[in-house]
Amino acid sequence: MLNTHAYLVTFTAALVWLSLPADARADTYGNITVPGPTAGVTLDGRIYVPDPLPANPPAVIMMHGCSGMWYNDNPANGASREIERWGRELAAQGYVAIAVDSYEGRRPTSMTYLQYQNQCYMGDPARVNPYTTRVADIGAALDYLIEEFDVDTGAIGLLGWSQGAQAVLVAMAATSRDSSTPYTTDPPYAAAVAFYPGCGSALGFGYNDHTDGWWRPANPLRLNMGTEDDFEDDCQARVTTAHDTYGTTPGSADELLWVQLPGAGHTFDEACYMQDCGPVFPTVECIQDEWDNVTMKNQCAMREADIDSLDFLLARVVG
Repeated sequence: MLNTHAYLVTFTAALVWLSLPADARADTYGNITVPGPTAGVTLDGRIYVPDPLPANPPAVIMMHGCSGMWYNDNPANGASREIERWGRELAAQGYVAIAVDSYEGRRPTSMTYLQYQNQCYMGDPARVNPYTTRVADIGAALDYLIEEFDVDTGAIGLLGWSQGAQAVLVAMAATSRDSSTPYTTDPPYAAAVAFYPGCGSALGFGYNDHTDGWWRPANPLRLNMGTEDDFEDDCQARVTTAHDTYGTTPGSADELLWVQLPGAGHTFDEACYMQDCGPVFPTVECIQDEWDNVTMKNQCAMREADIDSLDFLLARVVG
């Protein structure tokens, strides 16, 4: 059970609390440190806590993309736009949400902060491996949530973007990356949403040039992808195999919901909502005239994906 006194002591030391506008809820958001999955590693992170904090709350773990976790590469600004709006919205829905920075805690002394925060074109061995190390970071975040918040371990969701979504695909898989034999127990995550992951051969699971492979989720997963994203073809092939060979069709217990957003590119959900570029969660999807406006493709994709993905998570993590 969460110890209130210990909670206050821990978070006074570890968090930089941010104030909300007067007309907003009293949820709290702040920067934290999280014990990493291996000795000597400490992960920076950000936590979003609902007020009131329920007993045994549900939780969502969020994984950033390859360009880093922080808005304008500065932790004092909060997380990137998409993580910040999701974290705040999840807190408003009664969830504890956490995002962990997989990079800074492992930065070699030979590289600057800014160099290591952008790993989109970084090769091995410098980069943090999204298929192994970052999956372990998800587990470290879960351990933290259990220790600090006594979260409901049957009500944990995952969210990931780009490279972080690749870690989510591995964490949610029904098998290991190198064997088609299913795990004997499902992963400890009730549902997940993945935004535009890379689905190529580096992900593993026996996949080669749009053929073969055995990846499929063990629990419900929604995969959002713009039709103009270069990653679409590989992900479409993965989805087809998961549906046709393994029966993970929408409505099944381990459903894989494949959502293609017309005209949208990679990182489409970094778009602003209406004229507001702050961490505002969308509430209204685009009408057809807006979808037909070529300058609004990414914004319309963001609005539809966020609104529908939130419904997907809320219905499956807690039910």
